Amino acid sequence: MTIGYYISKINASDGGIYQYSVYILKMLLSSNEIKKIYLFYSLNQKSTFGTFLNNSKVIPVLHDRSGRIYNYQKKLAEFFLTRYYLRQSNSTFAYKLYSFINPDRRFLNRFKPDVLHVPRQHSPSYNLNYPVVVSMHDVQQLHYPEFFSPLERIYRSIGYYTSLSEASHVIVSYEHVKKDIKKYFKSIAADVTVCAVPMNEDWTEIKAQTDSDLLKKKYNLPDKFILTPAATWEHKNHRAVLEALSILRHKGEKVFWVSTGNKTAYYSTIEEKIIELGLEDQVIFTGLVSDADLVGLFKMTSLVVIPTLYEAGSGPLFEAMRYQVPVICSNITSLPDTIRNDEFLFDPHNYKKIAELISVGLSDKNFIERNKANSLKRITELQNGDFAPAFLSAYQSAIEFHKNKSKSA
Repeated sequence: MTIGYYISKINASDGGIYQYSVYILKMLLSSNEIKKIYLFYSLNQKSTFGTFLNNSKVIPVLHDRSGRIYNYQKKLAEFFLTRYYLRQSNSTFAYKLYSFINPDRRFLNRFKPDVLHVPRQHSPSYNLNYPVVVSMHDVQQLHYPEFFSPLERIYRSIGYYTSLSEASHVIVSYEHVKKDIKKYFKSIAADVTVCAVPMNEDWTEIKAQTDSDLLKKKYNLPDKFILTPAATWEHKNHRAVLEALSILRHKGEKVFWVSTGNKTAYYSTIEEKIIELGLEDQVIFTGLVSDADLVGLFKMTSLVVIPTLYEAGSGPLFEAMRYQVPVICSNITSLPDTIRNDEFLFDPHNYKKIAELISVGLSDKNFIERNKANSLKRITELQNGDFAPAFLSAYQSAIEFHKNKSKSA
């Protein structure tokens, strides 16, 4: 099978989507069923994806269009696609205009993969000469609409609807996301397949890590700290950890907290809360860090805390378990099924419980050993999984769907 894999402009600042894209690519490269991969990339990815671009299976395809004319054509094409779906008339004129105008469609149709997989919610083009598979990561805007502006909710709703309607197949990582799609987007014709994230490809590698002494100097780290790797989006719930630290401080426990990840616009609100609670001397927000720095921080920390309010799945939870670092997390979406032990879960709104678990996770040796044993058990189970068949089955379904759609057109 020949796969088109579209990662253009997916970067580390995209957080989980970036990591997910890497995991899938490693799986595709290791699969005997995949003979060739058209890897669509952008110029700024050469350093990050350089090893992959040089792989014998990969045919690198630079796709990094920009400029006034290109942007105008893209916006006009999207307008006609949106108009076609919102008007819901029998006329296909708007759809034909979308297909004709979209510059990415002309470019992508020059290639002949069996299927194109876009590891994010939207493909640069639909109505191609071959099937398009998209990965849907979550429908957070439907669970926490207050985290999005009215305009963002409108754009997301339209974007998700058109993407789900146009895709030949949809891949999700967790059952709860599939249920949400089936519930909120009932009219879509394409099927949805749950394909677990193939992190086992990553676990077999020995990752570079920055020396602890260098990290201490670089980020001015204390000897003992807890860690939360998460961009400062509101749903990541950094506030919960701040409230927990404040509770502990009033009890005489001074806990230091390091949080890594992209500083979004919401970071200013977090800063205000830090000042309000008087925690300036206990909290370090590093911003984005290199992969080597992050591995080093995982191995240095005493406890990983994941307070998220909504998550399709948590990469940091898997990483903490992998590195045998004690970890506690929210009892939401897929996280309980990932950790599979209620002792290490908390309600993300219950600050007292979070404070209690942080305290125990830093001081109770038996708790720490039980936590590590649980992580080892879960990682062993996950490492032995074969993830490729589910993806290959989804690709095959997309090919069949596209054939049948072409016949009925």
